Amino acid sequence: MGRRVRWCLLGFILGIALLLRLKGITNPLLDNQGWRQADTASIAVHMLSHLTDFPKVLIPQLNYDGVVPQNVELEFPLFPYLLAWTWKLLGWADIWGRLWAIALSLLAIYGLYDLGKHLISERAGYLAAAIYTLLPLSIYYGRVVMPEPMAQALSIWALALIIRWRKSPEKNDVWMIGVMMAGAILAKLPQLMLFPVALLFGFYPWRQAYRREFISYCLIALGFPMVYYLWVHMNVSSSSQFVSGIITSQVAGSKHLNWKPLLKNLHDGITNSAIFLSGMGLLRLFFKRFYGRIALLTWVIIALLYLGIVCVRIPLDYYLVPIMPLAALLGAYALEGCKRFQLVLVLLLLIVLNRGSYSYLKPKYQWDPEYLTQAEWIKDHTPSSSVLVLSDPVPMTFYYAHRVGFRLSEVLDMGYEKSPDRVLSQFPGDYFIRLPKTQQHELFWEKVEETYPEIGPGVFALKQPKIRKAK
Repeated sequence: MGRRVRWCLLGFILGIALLLRLKGITNPLLDNQGWRQADTASIAVHMLSHLTDFPKVLIPQLNYDGVVPQNVELEFPLFPYLLAWTWKLLGWADIWGRLWAIALSLLAIYGLYDLGKHLISERAGYLAAAIYTLLPLSIYYGRVVMPEPMAQALSIWALALIIRWRKSPEKNDVWMIGVMMAGAILAKLPQLMLFPVALLFGFYPWRQAYRREFISYCLIALGFPMVYYLWVHMNVSSSSQFVSGIITSQVAGSKHLNWKPLLKNLHDGITNSAIFLSGMGLLRLFFKRFYGRIALLTWVIIALLYLGIVCVRIPLDYYLVPIMPLAALLGAYALEGCKRFQLVLVLLLLIVLNRGSYSYLKPKYQWDPEYLTQAEWIKDHTPSSSVLVLSDPVPMTFYYAHRVGFRLSEVLDMGYEKSPDRVLSQFPGDYFIRLPKTQQHELFWEKVEETYPEIGPGVFALKQPKIRKAK
């Protein structure tokens, strides 16, 4: 295959990936995962006024729960930082975040091609890139304003580059690969599971001559994340320690296993055919020896432990994103031995079989315009220093209204202790917001309307007593 043909084939795969990820690119951050997307964008907003104020700018801040932006324990905000600089240079618009996500997704696909090419064969590289491109989960989370696209790109390239280095160790750039892996772990903590895989790719079987490179790589790849997570943990309140809170309560402290949601997410997001191909690739690993075989088998074991410990306790589909590169590589390894004609038939069959899987994506692009209408009214008709109290936990209104405040985290009963005036008096808020699709009872809203004047669409003034009409 000539060089021009190779580049055309890779360009075709990347072009398909781009077209698939352009769907919904102009959507506001209100579609599926609107909560996390708005949080990511909110962090970028709070960076705008002090982009060069290091290290303070690196502590993530969210619009809740307080009268000022709150420091929170989240992953290293590299994606929000890039977004904030883009806004500063080009102006605020949600589309810039989506374009960054798509660019990072395409970078990840190219990296997966490079990884497959140097690990297995050039054909396997193309196949891995193609499979990853077509996974429903990869399509949706390749255009979201969340840390996932950044984490995927950095982690895939960290593996690809360490394989390159192992094949050409005279290039003493292990420090750069360590920075790449550290960036992946900082972007999303679950990428830590790839650290031992990278060690095996780079340093197994062990050679004493690489001891210095091994130490340098480990110190850089683990040192930066350890310092950052400890630093941000100590600079936030206990109620805002989200990362450590998820680890202790939702993973270590939870005994509830969500097998059915996990299986559904695997079926919808990665598809049964891709899982089947991954299984075939795994079987092939047991019968054929090649460089990286031990590392791939270790990766499979780690991925299964990750599914059985984390994903089964947190049934959110984006927790499956870190295992997509492995599924694509194993699937590519299963197909790599096929002849060209057989390969075309298999790929066509997979597209036909998976056609129904993409229907799962359709509701993910839907969003409710009432959020924007209400938020725009709040932004235009209330003071910029106003403190909001939202009727439900979803916080996107804070981002679009450019306000901070509090949220009701539970559906309230109608007992005396939970009457609206008693509950809302606990918050130093100026306005109470009835969010679209609120979960609060109608009786609750009747009492709210009796107590507070509605001055806008679902906006109640908490500090203005309602004038009751004389009977």
